[in-house]
Amino acid sequence: MFVARSAARVRLARLAFLLGGLPPAAGLAAWAIHRRSDAHRAAIERRWQEAVGLPLTVGRVDHPRPGVIRGWDCVLPATPNRPAIPLPLVEVESSADEDRIRIDRFACDTAAAAAFAALARTWLADDVHFRRTCIVEVADFSWSGTSPPPIDAPASPAVPLRVECVAGTAGRALRVVRRGTTEDEARIVREPAPDAGGDAANPALTITAHCGEPIPLAVLAVAAGAGVQAATASGAATVSGTLEAARGADGWAGEARGRIGGIDLAAAATAVGGRATGSASVDVTRLAWSGGRVSDALFECAAGAGSVDSRLFDRIVLALGARPGPAATPLPPGGERGFDAAGCIVGVGPHGVQIMPTTRLPAGLATRNGDVLLAPPPTPVPGDRIAWMLSTPGTVYGPAIGPGSWLISVLPAAAPPQNGSGRQF
Repeated sequence: MFVARSAARVRLARLAFLLGGLPPAAGLAAWAIHRRSDAHRAAIERRWQEAVGLPLTVGRVDHPRPGVIRGWDCVLPATPNRPAIPLPLVEVESSADEDRIRIDRFACDTAAAAAFAALARTWLADDVHFRRTCIVEVADFSWSGTSPPPIDAPASPAVPLRVECVAGTAGRALRVVRRGTTEDEARIVREPAPDAGGDAANPALTITAHCGEPIPLAVLAVAAGAGVQAATASGAATVSGTLEAARGADGWAGEARGRIGGIDLAAAATAVGGRATGSASVDVTRLAWSGGRVSDALFECAAGAGSVDSRLFDRIVLALGARPGPAATPLPPGGERGFDAAGCIVGVGPHGVQIMPTTRLPAGLATRNGDVLLAPPPTPVPGDRIAWMLSTPGTVYGPAIGPGSWLISVLPAAAPPQNGSGRQF
């Protein structure tokens, strides 16, 4: 044990203690200051941008435990196609080959869904930039823009969302699970990379999805690659059901069934250059396609009271070969035809498109004051006639854009044109 025997020895011991302890203390202080500096925050910001492949700003960072970085006031900056997306709290935990991202709360709108769907497509295709497995966990997920619950309604429980992006040696997979009132799940699997004779630009994909809780139709449209017009026409409509699809050398093939509810007829009519009011729903009993075209479909459409402008009504009559009923009295130019109820059963197959009345309205496709407003067509009609009906008025040669163009590309190939098939609707 050291015993102080002189002031010189005491001063020497103190000096040695200071010289030995000062550098570590100074280094620790410098390290702590660096962790709180803008340079460290900017470095974390750049690292996260490279990891997720999206521009990102981080307000401040802290380190709650080893291997975990917490970012506050994070924002995905606005682009010409969407507003800024705020993420108040993001926590990232990294291991040797995996990143785990935790988000406290996130309300997803159509623009955000389009951005993340594009990122998912890039992640599935890019083996060079995205080499690590990534798990994203959202503690409370919701769809932005949906109708808020009543004020006196009890607080709804948090709905967690989990996204698993698994990077394997032979292929890739993406799994999305949402646990609300039901457990909904979607899987996208990219098969192993093709050999030299395969199509590297379009690898084989398999998609399976089950959604019991409705999701916005606009989100589904943009996730599938549709444009802003399709999202706008979707309005507040929602989708639920199941889907199984696969992309091979011959294109997409698969089956689906489910329900589309809350269709706003005003938004849908505006997309095709018409006017209408009311709401509708579609129950899809079966929908099958192969080679990128529908091969067999059966669904039922139903609408409550509403109206349709006379010009759009005439387009429907001409396209379907339907017959106006006793309630279709003459209207002045620009007038609107009101209806008390409307509905039909639609069958699609090699024969074309068959429009039939439903058990709810056995007398016709629409009624007004107890009389038939529109009677069903006697025979099936070619798919291109439906496409013409949904084209902008005045189209001359063929639908090039919009719903009509898309329908021509997915409905069964039209039969050779018959006399009079060149009418404009």
